[in-house]
Amino acid sequence: MTAPGEGTGAPLPEWARRSVADAPRREAQLAVFIGPNWERRYRRKRAPFLEDPSFVPTWNWAAALAMPIWFLYRKLYVPFAAFFFLPGVVVRLVTGSDAPATLQELQKPENEYFLLMNAGVYLSTMIAAGGIGNWLLFRRAQAALALLAAQPLPPEEETGMLARWGGVNRTATALFVAMSVVLTLAQLSA
Repeated sequence: MTAPGEGTGAPLPEWARRSVADAPRREAQLAVFIGPNWERRYRRKRAPFLEDPSFVPTWNWAAALAMPIWFLYRKLYVPFAAFFFLPGVVVRLVTGSDAPATLQELQKPENEYFLLMNAGVYLSTMIAAGGIGNWLLFRRAQAALALLAAQPLPPEEETGMLARWGGVNRTATALFVAMSVVLTLAQLSA
């Protein structure tokens, strides 16, 4: 069996030969970084990123439906902040309203445009989160692997470091959800 590119007359570039030789090791490292869902979900979602290293939209239902919580759960803290704060900022910029809206104010007929604008912005944000979530996760994984390659470590230390850098953050996610529920209940009771 010949390697890809052999027999076609065009030799593979150095980066391609290196990536083919390192493939099993990188797969194992990605499995450690991503966590227990690697085999079941993320391994097949990685294929488009191997073909084209630039942005490739793939769909992630968890990122779309649970945004920004999914980004916090996956330790993508900058995208978490962006998907948490930017929709509210965009709604305020588009509507020109800076006043905090109570539930009774929003139910008035003259504020119907505000509700529609809010729904449109949040729906657009959900679509953006679902389309970009996997790409951001794999970009972070690639950055972690590149950083790990820059500092030679024993395999057991590599595994521990990848597990710490990657994986999921259940504690921060649970605290965020609990605080959100408490704040929502406080707003509804006011």
